[in-house]
Amino acid sequence: MNSLYSSLIINISLLVLIATLLTKLTFVKRLLSEESSSKIADQLILALIFGGFCIFSTCTGVKIGGAIQNTRVLGVLAAGLLGGPVVGIGAAFIGALHRFLYDPFGFTSLACTVSTLFEGVFGSIVWVIFKKHGRKQNKLSLFFITAVAECFQMIFILLIAKPFSAAVSLVQIIAIPMIVVNSLGMILFFSIFEDVFTNQDLLAAKKIRLALTIADECIPYIQKSSKTREDYSKMATIIQKYSNCNGVLFLTTDGTEVLNDTNLAMPKTVFDELKKKEMPYGFYRITDKKDKNYKYLKRYTIFMVPLTQGENAWAYLAIYFPKQIVSIQAEMDFITGLAKFFSTNYELAQVEKQKKLRQRAEYQALQSQINPHFLFNSLNTISFFCREKPERARELLLALSVYFRNTLEATDAYMIPLEKELEHVKAYLQLELARFENKLTVEIKVDTSVAIQVPTLILQPIVENAVKHGAMKRETGKVTILGENKGEYYSIIVKDNGLGMSSESLTAFYRHKKNGKYGLQNVDARMKSIYGAEHGLKIKTGEQGTEVTMNFFKVTTRGEENENSNRR
Repeated sequence: MNSLYSSLIINISLLVLIATLLTKLTFVKRLLSEESSSKIADQLILALIFGGFCIFSTCTGVKIGGAIQNTRVLGVLAAGLLGGPVVGIGAAFIGALHRFLYDPFGFTSLACTVSTLFEGVFGSIVWVIFKKHGRKQNKLSLFFITAVAECFQMIFILLIAKPFSAAVSLVQIIAIPMIVVNSLGMILFFSIFEDVFTNQDLLAAKKIRLALTIADECIPYIQKSSKTREDYSKMATIIQKYSNCNGVLFLTTDGTEVLNDTNLAMPKTVFDELKKKEMPYGFYRITDKKDKNYKYLKRYTIFMVPLTQGENAWAYLAIYFPKQIVSIQAEMDFITGLAKFFSTNYELAQVEKQKKLRQRAEYQALQSQINPHFLFNSLNTISFFCREKPERARELLLALSVYFRNTLEATDAYMIPLEKELEHVKAYLQLELARFENKLTVEIKVDTSVAIQVPTLILQPIVENAVKHGAMKRETGKVTILGENKGEYYSIIVKDNGLGMSSESLTAFYRHKKNGKYGLQNVDARMKSIYGAEHGLKIKTGEQGTEVTMNFFKVTTRGEENENSNRR
């Protein structure tokens, strides 16, 4: 009895050893991986492999009373549980045919042949049931399934083998050893192949992490409105550095031009072949030596995916890997994930660009609405000085020209030096001082040497508001413009000595209700869009006047730099 257990354990050990060696081969890993599960050719190859396990088990089995005690159930049942009906039944057919031909006149030959076929069908049915319910095999289920299969083998021996008395004697000897040892052996044997799937999952996870890392480093280039050849080349270098591939190509949507610097090329026939394939099978591997691209591409497996904005492709990304790769699925997940990250970031950049263009269009629309009353009043003031003080009139005409020139030039500028913005404000104030004469005084204490950029025409609406709705509500009005250095930003404070804002106006401002008054609201919205939601206008108001504070950061952000460069 001990020899029966020993022989079964030795057979199982040999099977496990062979299985371990096989699963180290890239070819076998690919066959076992999920991307091959729907390919009939690969399934038939797997059936041959597991059928080989069945043959090995039969040949190394121990002969007992005209029968063979063996571990054949491991090969045939594992085939069905791992590969499904085609693999399971295919391996069962191979194992059953060999078992019958191995000892055609043995009194259990027919019974073992039938039981082998049954085990293949049984394993395949279990595979279908588990797949339908999304479950995976565990140690207990494997032990139970194998035990049931072996019990049926004993039943087939009792029903088919003749004479019956010999069948009963045989079952009494081999039943318990084969049921117990083979059931335990199945747990070990199955785990060898399960490790392949685990490694596949780990590899896929690693590839996704790589895709995230690559996408993160490529964001500065992918978000550019117009990408140069150098941008594409830098992205290709980043991809190649992390993925250890043979080459990367960015291609135009028709495949006629490679957008990055590379020594590789994409034959038009290969591009067209890849373009019409659907995921997850969008890869190209030369196998036919008669293929005109064989000499050039025989060393590669090529994956290609579109980079899209909405439903439209704006480029194609192709990656050249070595011909023999561990997992097609892992590489496919990698490149599709990378394409999604690229496409998403590109779309976000385009959305942000359109948002800024819309904001700029709204701003330009406001700019174009030059206050006719201001122009009319300025011209009236200048005409008065033409009669009384010609030199003063000349100065005011120059101030008016500076004012309108800055207004028109602002259409093409996004951020300008603080000194330039103050020049515009001073031109406006010079005209207002001439108009109101002794009723208005202005004090400006700003260090114009501070090298900071501010949004164009951001101060004038605040100063105008301080003059019209603040200072000039008093018999003698005063407007003060102060600059304060506050560490990371520079503050501009505009004060007036007016009557203060009404509670209704202040509430409307904080609730973003314009009510036809765009000045403060427009400036506040622009400040927040550029510097962040926390950096809008700071307003203090009361009976002694109103104070508006604006904080301008000294360091220009990357987004603003890109915006400036694009506008130039």
